[in-house]
Amino acid sequence: MRSRADTTPRAGRVFSDAHNGMLIVSPRGVILEANGAFCRATGYHPAEVRGRTPTCLKLTAHGPQFFAHLRHSLRKSGVWQGELVKRCKDGTLVTAFLTVGTVRNRIGQISHYLCVFSDIEPLKARQRRLEQLAYFDSLTGLPNRMLLMDRLRQMCAAARRHGRQVAVCYLDIDGFKAINDSLGHHAGDSALVEVASRLSLEVRSGDTVARLGGDEFVMLFAEPGAVADIQAVLDRILQSLSQVPLAGGRKGISASVGVTVFPMDDGSPDTLLRHADKAMYQAKRAGRAGYCFFYPLMEGCKPPDLRREHLSSH
Repeated sequence: MRSRADTTPRAGRVFSDAHNGMLIVSPRGVILEANGAFCRATGYHPAEVRGRTPTCLKLTAHGPQFFAHLRHSLRKSGVWQGELVKRCKDGTLVTAFLTVGTVRNRIGQISHYLCVFSDIEPLKARQRRLEQLAYFDSLTGLPNRMLLMDRLRQMCAAARRHGRQVAVCYLDIDGFKAINDSLGHHAGDSALVEVASRLSLEVRSGDTVARLGGDEFVMLFAEPGAVADIQAVLDRILQSLSQVPLAGGRKGISASVGVTVFPMDDGSPDTLLRHADKAMYQAKRAGRAGYCFFYPLMEGCKPPDLRREHLSSH
């Protein structure tokens, strides 16, 4: 068994001056040393961790299965690498990349384990920013087309499994080009942000509002209820949009909405979106500021209980 003096080389200058956080852990899992970088990152004083186990200190947010896998890897190959959610002294959770290596003495016995924590939070932050750009609209913060289609596929699959419905509502702002041309693009962008905010207020936690680009938005409603329930939501939305403030003291935006309901419309996600888009143009042809439900023969007559034209009051 190594004496206390024998640990000095282990905690020498390379260890103490390293930029990465490091722990030296005994074969029994007791922390022998913690370097300055580890202590600065976690908020612990060396004396607070020395002589204690990571589990006792609750240094990670992981459970027993994680540590069982780590120990198995160390027994098998002598090393473990992977991401770890590290818990700081104040409870803050930080993602790090951990490398645990086995150090043996001259006769092949395990002397200690060296744990090296690499800070990957900047990398994670960059990944989150890239994901934000890939899946969310930069102006409104709403899901973009890619994320919308992914959610629509998931919602349709869940609806098919549980015998439920999904309503797809395609909304296009009426005359948005005129708003941009008369008030300027900054005013147009402000109006789009306000529309996004008001649409978001009308959805529940399991629903989705997305912006496809320009002045086009899509709402997905899980378990929308009867046609009258969908109509009630759309009436509230159109009324809310009519109160959107615009530059120059003007107020009010009108929109046309096309609706299709899965699985009555039993198409693919792409087909559902196309059908809702077609119904939206039917609503525009009918006078705008209203909504129309998709039906197989869009050129035919619409049953009165599935269509309502909402005449603008402004």
